[in-house]
Amino acid sequence: MDKIKNQLGSIVTLIGLVGAIGAGFIKYGEVMERLNSMSSPDLSPISKEVNSLSTKIAVMDKEIKFLRLEIKEIKIANKNPLMK
Repeated sequence: MDKIKNQLGSIVTLIGLVGAIGAGFIKYGEVMERLNSMSSPDLSPISKEVNSLSTKIAVMDKEIKFLRLEIKEIKIANKNPLMK
């Protein structure tokens, strides 16, 4: 009878050990999946906003160049007494 109890105890211990190892692998898989999902965020909204801002900057740059040319024309016109 004691021999059967010892064998059953060994079997229960082995089953518990295998279960614990399996649970560890499952938890490891969950953690790795969470890390993988966090490492590749969706940056498309940011990309669209950057493109929009760079377009606005390009337009403003052209406007500044145009205004500088107008200022030069006004300065030249003010220097010429025949233009008044």
